[in-house]
Formats: sequence, C-alpha cells, structure tokens
Amino acid sequence: MRAGTRRGGDGGTVVDGGTNERPLVLAGILLGGAGVFDVLAGIGDLVGDPYVSIEGGAMYHYDVTGWAWVNLTAGVLLVVAGALVPLGRRWSARLALFAVVAAVATHLLILTYHPLRVLIVLGLALAAARLVLRQRRSPTRA
Repeated sequence: MRAGTRRGGDGGTVVDGGTNERPLVLAGILLGGAGVFDVLAGIGDLVGDPYVSIEGGAMYHYDVTGWAWVNLTAGVLLVVAGALVPLGRRWSARLALFAVVAAVATHLLILTYHPLRVLIVLGLALAAARLVLRQRRSPTRA
C-alpha cells in the first residue's frame, strides 16, 4: 500500500486527501463564501434602487456607486484568494491574508450602514485568516 493510503471499511483502498491540507481547503471555502457574498452585495448596490432619506420634507438621494465598486473589488479579491489558498504556497497564503486585511479595512468603514452583512463577511474572512496563519506555523509545511 502506498504512503497516504489506507484500507477502507469495505476492503477497498481509500486515498487520504491529505489531512494536512484540509485547513487550507476550509480556508479557501470560507474566503470564497465571503467573496461571493461581497460580490452579490456589490452587484446589488450597482443595479439596485438608490438609497434615499426624507428629512424635513426634502428627499435626499445617496450615490453609493463608489462603495459598490469597492465591495465588488474586495469580493473578487476574496474569491481569487479563496481559490488559490488551497495550493499551500507562501504567495497564496500572503494573497489570502492581504485579501482579508483589505476586506476588514473596507468593511469596518461601512459597519454602521450594513452591520449584518459586515459581521457575516468579517466572520468568514477572519476565520479563514486564522486557519491560514495556523497552517503557516505548522512544522510540516515548507
């Protein structure tokens, strides 16, 4: 039997998917989920109705196109980082951490306007960053 394989319960050979890689795969899934959430929110802000408020008998329109593009860019960066982090390379880990820092910076600025969305995205991104950092400290990784 090769290294990295084991016998299954039914007698068949089961190839171990590399339990050392599982945290990076989970980090990629979390980053991808946060990125997709951001991309959809950015697209929704771009094509959706404008934000308005009525005060003192006047209606004010708010243009959020700039923030929509920032969220869309952060989301695409998170999705790309999520797709590349399972490779286990140093540059992919650095890209993932850069994407998380960029997402945290942009989302902290809009926390008061979209608190639930920000908490979801930041929770996913920070959990992924923790997995990447713990995996980078692992002595078996080169």
